[in-house]
Amino acid sequence: MKKLLLLVSAALISNVVFAIDNKKEISPVRISCPAPVMPVKAQALRTEGSVDYAAWVNDKGEVYPVDITGDEVFFRETEVAIKKCKFVPGHPGVYRDTIKFSLVKP
Repeated sequence: MKKLLLLVSAALISNVVFAIDNKKEISPVRISCPAPVMPVKAQALRTEGSVDYAAWVNDKGEVYPVDITGDEVFFRETEVAIKKCKFVPGHPGVYRDTIKFSLVKP
C-alpha cells in the first residue's frame, strides 16, 4: 500500500512539474485601439517623440493600469487612447507596444 501511495504521489508531482515547465504564456490579443491625438502643446512646440507603454488587460479584455515611459508631453493622450483599446476576452496579461508621434508635414 505504501509503495502504491508513493508511486501515485510521484506521478502527480511529476505531472505538476511538467505542466509548469511547459506552461505557455497567454498574451492579450488586441482587437482595436484608437490612435492617440497629437497633444496641442507638442504641436505648438513642433515636438516629435515616442512612448513605450505596458497595458494590463484583465480576463474580460479591459485595460486597467497603463505604465508609460518616454516623452512626457505625450503621456496623457497615450493613456486616454490605450484605455479605449479592446482586447479578446480570456487572454489576460500585459500588452506592450511603442507609439511614435510625428508632425504632419505640409
